[in-house]
Amino acid sequence: MKLHIFNPENDLALADGNSNYCPPPMARAIASDLATLPLWFAASEDCVLLPSATHIEYAVEMSSIFTMPQACMAPPVSELTAVAPWGWSAQMKRRFKVMGVDEALLPGQQHLELLRTLSNRRVAIDILRALRSAGVDTPEIPLYLSSPAHVAAFINSMPRSVIKAPWSGSGKGIAWGIGRVEVPVEHFYCGVIKRQGGVVCEHYLDKVIDFAMEFSVSHGTVSFAGYSLFTCDGGAYSGNILASDAAIEDFLQEYVSREVIAVVKERLAIELTRLLQPLDYNGVLGVDMMIYRAPCGFALNPCVELNLRMNMGAVSRLFYDRFVSAASCGRFSVTFYKQPGEALKVHEEMSASHPLCVERERVVSGYLPLSPVTADTRYAAFALIDTDSPSLSERYFSK
Repeated sequence: MKLHIFNPENDLALADGNSNYCPPPMARAIASDLATLPLWFAASEDCVLLPSATHIEYAVEMSSIFTMPQACMAPPVSELTAVAPWGWSAQMKRRFKVMGVDEALLPGQQHLELLRTLSNRRVAIDILRALRSAGVDTPEIPLYLSSPAHVAAFINSMPRSVIKAPWSGSGKGIAWGIGRVEVPVEHFYCGVIKRQGGVVCEHYLDKVIDFAMEFSVSHGTVSFAGYSLFTCDGGAYSGNILASDAAIEDFLQEYVSREVIAVVKERLAIELTRLLQPLDYNGVLGVDMMIYRAPCGFALNPCVELNLRMNMGAVSRLFYDRFVSAASCGRFSVTFYKQPGEALKVHEEMSASHPLCVERERVVSGYLPLSPVTADTRYAAFALIDTDSPSLSERYFSK
């Protein structure tokens, strides 16, 4: 039996690097509220660790509609053959050890250190260079700078720029240059350099579309696992379009040719195989990309970031392929609610206005909460499915 656990604070734990890392309250809230997400991608013979009876009740309710993995509040350590967190870090290894999980099922220190190194945003620079050397068109290659003076010179050299921390949570750890160094931005990059050793400095790109290629890695073999067409709100992930890979590729080729996408997919598999060879990584990873406005139309940035872990794009891809009717499309959303009770009110309204229709364990239409919703819920994940036929462009840009 494989044990799954949702630990979305993993990027923050990697940034900290300490096995005793304690995530902030909002990160703990996400982990608790959305703890049921692995139910939607784990295998039916696996087990998902959940934090409360409310989560168990939700799992039981969903199991009456769909074939789902087991749910537990205490890890069945004697039955485990593998453990699969959302992401690995020294902190996650320590958590498993405290649970009593056999040390033989946990990664060694060298593995964790290499994984942390490969989770650094500067790895995207190496991937872009490799793709460019293979003949793939790329934007200006970002720089990794460890001197505040050099970062200031970079910001001053162009009208707009993006400065990123090597490790940070989703939508965090990013500052924007506007052609001159402002005090908050200076404080940001000086602090990051002091804590993490440097920053990634990028030329600003006029983004039109966010998407990713998801890959599955098994014992050194890297395989394309599908597309993720996602949206962001203020830089933070907000949701995915639920559609077939074929439909997403048709949408993308309105901006970038199908041939370019195919070449990038092939070259990335080769580069990822080389990159991951020393790590013996097994699992899912995502390569975030963007389509942006260029002087002569649209262009592709084939590697904005490497997510060396499970990610929301992979969840939405697996959810669509396993649980949604092939004739339907929709949206996978993760939403933050500022006020107590707000999530529950929206949940009740959506349940009434979009009744769920399921045929042969596949959603045809309607609203499906992917996590339990109570009066205390602050983060909710849900799918809204329909059989209408607006184009993916209309779906995407109506975000």
